[in-house]
Amino acid sequence: MTNPKSNDISEVLAAVDDLVPRLDAHTLGLYVEELVRWNPRLGLVSKKDTSQVIVRLVRESVSLWDFVTEAVAPSSGAIHRVLDIGSGAGFPGLVWSMLDPSLSVELLERKDRKVAFLERVVARTANARVEATAEDLRDFARRTDRKASFDLAVMIAVADPADLAASVEPLLRAAGFFCVVRGRERTAPGERLGVTELFCKSARETPDGRFLLYELRR
Repeated sequence: MTNPKSNDISEVLAAVDDLVPRLDAHTLGLYVEELVRWNPRLGLVSKKDTSQVIVRLVRESVSLWDFVTEAVAPSSGAIHRVLDIGSGAGFPGLVWSMLDPSLSVELLERKDRKVAFLERVVARTANARVEATAEDLRDFARRTDRKASFDLAVMIAVADPADLAASVEPLLRAAGFFCVVRGRERTAPGERLGVTELFCKSARETPDGRFLLYELRR
């Protein structure tokens, strides 16, 4: 494991200083330190302009959370339990857990080495409401102990959401949500994801792409 570059850490924290106190500076600093430390070996984020990429992802995670909470509340109830699919570097799940410490967040990542990174961050930040799970989504979706367990599943640029929707659907509670981020170069998913009961509730264009929130209507 490489030593983290203090200049990268300082650059990130300075660039997102306006998000404090929404994001606790100490907790965020520990997270960024581990990201910078593990990134050369795991490629968690781009190895070129690492600090700028981390800043963008932190800001995107905050913006995505605001999009979700504005679209969901108040008529559809609160979000209590979140599944972050293909969590990798921990975006947005770890950032969301800082924004709302009451959230229960499960970070789903199929690569064991990335799960080791996520577990390290969780241990260092002492967040008992966050756990990392090493499993493929399709296998995870077959677990009886996770059926109808989550208020919200989220995915940032992992795959085409239409391809994963059938696995996400059984994991959601009644009137649950599936939030996805799609790049501008990608075709926007339709009003309904495949043959599931997931229908688009809200969408927002962003400089880098679009946020989409699908609602489960059983």
